[in-house]
Amino acid sequence: MDNENPAMVAGIKAKLASWWNGYDSPALDMLERYTRVFLLWWNGDPDSPSGRNLDVKPGRKRTVEVPHAKKQDISARAMISQALWGEGNLTPGPAEFVTELTARLGLTPEMSMLDLGAGLGGPSRAISSAYGAWVTALEAVPIHVKAGMEQSIMHGMGKKVPISQFDPETVDIPVRKYDCIFSKEMMHHVKVKKRLIAEIERGLKAQGQFIITNYVVTDKGIDGPHVAAWNEADGQVNHFWSKREYSAAFAEVKLDLRVTEDLTQRYCEIIADGFRGLMKNMESLLASETEEARQSELRRALAFESNRWAVRAEALQSGAIAVVRFSGLNPLQPEIR
Repeated sequence: MDNENPAMVAGIKAKLASWWNGYDSPALDMLERYTRVFLLWWNGDPDSPSGRNLDVKPGRKRTVEVPHAKKQDISARAMISQALWGEGNLTPGPAEFVTELTARLGLTPEMSMLDLGAGLGGPSRAISSAYGAWVTALEAVPIHVKAGMEQSIMHGMGKKVPISQFDPETVDIPVRKYDCIFSKEMMHHVKVKKRLIAEIERGLKAQGQFIITNYVVTDKGIDGPHVAAWNEADGQVNHFWSKREYSAAFAEVKLDLRVTEDLTQRYCEIIADGFRGLMKNMESLLASETEEARQSELRRALAFESNRWAVRAEALQSGAIAVVRFSGLNPLQPEIR
């Protein structure tokens, strides 16, 4: 890590330690032990990978595999994200979480879904694998589109889950084409949300369903420091809405919002699970890279992503930002022919 800013790295380590040790949920009692193992490894302790002196006894397990990432020409940050959240995922939520989230949609192989902000396509492929639905996956970042499409082809899903590029600010969704429209943690990047929500209504078939999960600002967070800290750690400005603003926008285009579910605590636990497995995954990734420059890229990406998610977890734990699921349907009645 010679090429990295020592003050930045020290700050990230301190933030990680503060974040992890701040958890007081009974379900996360073992996190302090994982924190110690991870920070020892980061600091270069040669004995830390085994953790044999720390008596780590994990509770709920989540296996994170990244079988294809190292074979791809993919960014270091995308590799770190997959080490955290699993192959094909740039945000928290393993396949079982995504399929659980969409279980009540009643998807079948005869149905079609549109995924807005698909990332590397992991959630789209999980949904298609579970229910057989055809998924059109749209992603804004070109390098993610390329890598995600490669992964769909690797999994034999190039036709069932194709990934294409789009601009969420200007996208035109075909009229009444989709049985379901899905979006996972993308809407806070969009400036003109009302236009996109109107496009979602336009693209849904009569009685078609939508499910959107996203970060929303709470009353507590509007005037607090967490939004600014989130933007700084993200390296870009996010455009947060409140839950009330989303509800009003759905009503304005006559979408029937049936469910608003707070997923914040679940996400905090998923984030914790991701960092529990990070050390093992990082050892594997670093070992797969023989070039010193590439290893340095991975370590810088680790520093960036660790800081970013530490800041996010702090905002979620404080109650300034929440993760909310919005689910509903297009109340139009099918035409009788």
